[in-house]
Amino acid sequence: MVSRALWKRVPIRETYLGLFDGPHATPKPSDVGPVFLGIGNLTDDGHLDLGTVRHIAEEDFTRWTKRVEPKQGDIVFTYEATLNRYAVIPAGFRGCLGRRLALIRPNPAIVDTHFLHYYFFSADWRSIVASNILSGATVERIPLTTFPEFPVSLPPLDEQRRIASILSAYDELIENNTRRIAVLEEMARRIYEEWFVRFRFPGHERVRMVESELGPVPEEWETVRMEDVCTRITDGSHYSPKSVESGKPMASVKDMHDWGINLGTCRRIAEDEYEELVRNDCKPRLNDVLIAKDGSYLKHTFVVDHEHDMVILSSIAILRPNGRMLPNQLAMYLRLPDVASRMKGYVSGVAIPRIVLRDFRQFLVLLPPAEVQHSWAKLCDPMLRLCKNLVRENENLRTTRDLLLPKLISGELDVSALPKPEAVAA
Repeated sequence: MVSRALWKRVPIRETYLGLFDGPHATPKPSDVGPVFLGIGNLTDDGHLDLGTVRHIAEEDFTRWTKRVEPKQGDIVFTYEATLNRYAVIPAGFRGCLGRRLALIRPNPAIVDTHFLHYYFFSADWRSIVASNILSGATVERIPLTTFPEFPVSLPPLDEQRRIASILSAYDELIENNTRRIAVLEEMARRIYEEWFVRFRFPGHERVRMVESELGPVPEEWETVRMEDVCTRITDGSHYSPKSVESGKPMASVKDMHDWGINLGTCRRIAEDEYEELVRNDCKPRLNDVLIAKDGSYLKHTFVVDHEHDMVILSSIAILRPNGRMLPNQLAMYLRLPDVASRMKGYVSGVAIPRIVLRDFRQFLVLLPPAEVQHSWAKLCDPMLRLCKNLVRENENLRTTRDLLLPKLISGELDVSALPKPEAVAA
């Protein structure tokens, strides 16, 4: 590794122009205004998620940015409670740091912002953080007083940029796919609401409205119970086998996302335990609708479009459509805000609310005629199918990026002979 000889081990303070933490208090919320960044806005994989944000009033902005106003290229990170989350502030961002967040302002003459951001996900940096964590009465934290002395290994600046450009190419593809997913999902959702909530489906002008248990609905649309559209309504295993080093995945709510199960985060169980749970119907089948049953119930609802060698715990419920209601129709229906509101009557528990399946079988469902369902499916199923394909593509891109990252950040892969990123971009 010729290039490794040129790397330098320096305190991280030599790479930045300033280190700042956020306020040690919380401002009153506002409906609109600058963003008040919280730990939840930083993802585990290094991105800023502004899908759900807390705002502060415009007149409070100066007060809450007295220490620092985040700028494009700053690296914001968590230093208390939930550690090891890092994100780069994007162009156009206007907001302030929240509690338990800090940022550094990289010195562009010394370090490439994106290289340093990726470095924070290296084994070297994680080991440094782990050896310096302070454990308090309730949470762990990184001491900002000693943080400036944490060591980092830096290649020459041109090499930093080459490394960052390789890894950024994967993140840009992931981001592009994510935007496409959001657009396609929004299109399918809006068409669904137009047809099945506002009842402006093709030919609606010739259909009269009648009263039902769910209010006025088009004639020939039925109000039925959940058990009328499913052959099976059940949940996963109420028995939790012990974890093993290698085995079959067992999923719980924490492993769910909007489009499926993250098999990489599932714990593993022994083969014989897995086979027993398969016999007990704890393995989802193709076209089952899975819902988050415990905790943030209905937070995730999706159709199984690929069968995996995986079983589920009881925090996930299985709805097995019987053909009267198409799987994507049922999943879309359960995502409606009105449905989630009505679901409160079928939930028990205070600390951990959960859907009571015995009662949920009686939950009212609006069943459109088959021809209307199939017309919507012909229009929207391809959009939803493309979304899932893009989600899988992103998973593959992340896997490849995560395999490359430690080899590049450690200098194991020599990039010194590659063209400068500016030349590549041109």
